[in-house]
Amino acid sequence: MEPSFLFPAVRHFAERDGVCVLPARCTVAAEPAFLPAVQTALSLFPALSAETGAGGCVTVRSDAALEKEGYTLTVRPDGVTMAASTACGAFYAAVTFCELACGGREIPCCDIADAPGLRLRGVLLDISRGKVPTLKTLCETVDLLARCKLNHLELYIEGLSFAYPSFGALWAGETPLTPDEVRALDAYCRARFVDLVPCQNGLGHMGRWLSKPALRPLAECPDGFTVYGRSFPPTTLDPADEKSLAFVDRLYDELLPHFQSGLVNACLDEPFELCFGKNRGGDRARLYTAYANRLHARLRERGLRMAMWDDVAVASPAALQTLDDGILLLDWGYEREHPFSERAKRLSEAGRPFCVCPGTNSWLSFTGMTDNMFACAASAADAAYRYKAEGLLMTDWGDSGHLQYLPVSYPGFLVGAAYAWNPRGAAPSEVEKALDRFVFCDRAGVMGRALLAAGTYDRKEEFRLPCRTLASTVLTTGLVPRAQYLATVDLLVQSQSFFSKEAFVADYRRSYEQQKAPDFAAVLAVLKEADEMLSAARPQAEDGETVLREMRNGILMAACMTKTRAWMLSGTRPEDLAEALGRCIETHRQLWRARNKAHGCEEGLRPLLDIEKGAKQ
Repeated sequence: MEPSFLFPAVRHFAERDGVCVLPARCTVAAEPAFLPAVQTALSLFPALSAETGAGGCVTVRSDAALEKEGYTLTVRPDGVTMAASTACGAFYAAVTFCELACGGREIPCCDIADAPGLRLRGVLLDISRGKVPTLKTLCETVDLLARCKLNHLELYIEGLSFAYPSFGALWAGETPLTPDEVRALDAYCRARFVDLVPCQNGLGHMGRWLSKPALRPLAECPDGFTVYGRSFPPTTLDPADEKSLAFVDRLYDELLPHFQSGLVNACLDEPFELCFGKNRGGDRARLYTAYANRLHARLRERGLRMAMWDDVAVASPAALQTLDDGILLLDWGYEREHPFSERAKRLSEAGRPFCVCPGTNSWLSFTGMTDNMFACAASAADAAYRYKAEGLLMTDWGDSGHLQYLPVSYPGFLVGAAYAWNPRGAAPSEVEKALDRFVFCDRAGVMGRALLAAGTYDRKEEFRLPCRTLASTVLTTGLVPRAQYLATVDLLVQSQSFFSKEAFVADYRRSYEQQKAPDFAAVLAVLKEADEMLSAARPQAEDGETVLREMRNGILMAACMTKTRAWMLSGTRPEDLAEALGRCIETHRQLWRARNKAHGCEEGLRPLLDIEKGAKQ
């Protein structure tokens, strides 16, 4: 009999002699207070023939001595007994039972005692860079998170990805998430013990708003700013202007009533041009913390707790000392070099509640960056447990048109869930197995391995850039002459010292200076091998065939961008590039419609369309 496989790993597992043989139609008896939670948990595993009802060999009982989210599960030859003190604990117990039963009707006898390692276990999903998922897609994502025992979801909002009622003229013709959809999603999350947390930027990353003539006067730099010769439009509000806070208040008035959560992520990260414009020469830390504290006071008046990214506060002792007590600081970092431990220690010693926030590394990669994602998550989790963080938030961004497909982010979701529940985390082989068994339901057991393998092509590229593969640089440069491409990439490298944390910029600069000779054949070989693995896949999940197409088109997109780089650097046009890009683009349009609202697809495809046009000439 195959050993029991549970994901995330449980805290205590002891196998006993014997097996419990479940009936063909399994009945789970639960106390009335636990019944809705157990029914919902069973619905997450539709392939399992199980239902709630009296009798049967599976029972769920109450045990007030257990932790709020904890549970026990005992399997004996005559039946299965689960115990919990709350409906949430009963839900997680039922999820674990379903995982045991997914291996077949014979369940090894065992004793399980389980509870989460971190209180907050979450995912942040970017819905603001062109791609707004449909409500159906968001609900399916919540089901995945709940199966992984995650309890927190943020939908990152900057600009017009939410349909603010009083700004309808600005999002007319677009397809934002509506208030009714947010309320429906919030209820769906609550039934699965997931806290849907509003996440609305209110200082930096306001470029979409500040591009509007009526709002541009609120900018710190209304005419934009320049870094290393690169010009950027305004992105940051002027925090000294009372109208800035009034504007953000107005956004909150229209967004927050649709959420039941007691937490709000106000973001406040990366105010790049702060004190470079209207407040030039001012005390950056003082200006920043005064604004953050005033926003915190406004949210506290609403009965809400404020969270915010910590990039400004943790870099400035003055800012860290003067921020209001009680604000939850979110330490984000997406590179394996990010100093999570050092920063967590600083936050802990300052008495600041915090979470660690690694990333899925799906964005600007097409197929993921497997090695970096695993290493970054492990480092973040180590810091979280060592310095008693409140939680771990796995972030998933969509820079440059959000061209990656949702399943590319699944490995990161699972790794984050594994570490947030249990300090031991999960090895790549365990993530592969969990993807195949519980997500894709791939009877061939190859899709998980192929997905992680496709995310390793960056190993063969010449050097490393933060949060992106070299293949993705083509989205920035377009199809240009060799000298222009190299100059733009050099600018990307040099400007990292402005946009990124100095703690790791030196490592990337060193990688660039010591870069290898290009080996595009090696990069393409990695992608081809991953694609060939998928030929044997047999996914049984409802969206299994869609996932297969997404994985293969992501691989094709990475290959096309790699071939474009090879063309620019060598001067030799790949014969099949135009045809491959045409297939890739059309498939992308179809796949976009399968999970997302209509608006944003063509804008994201613009770099690929321009390259296709050049390849046809």
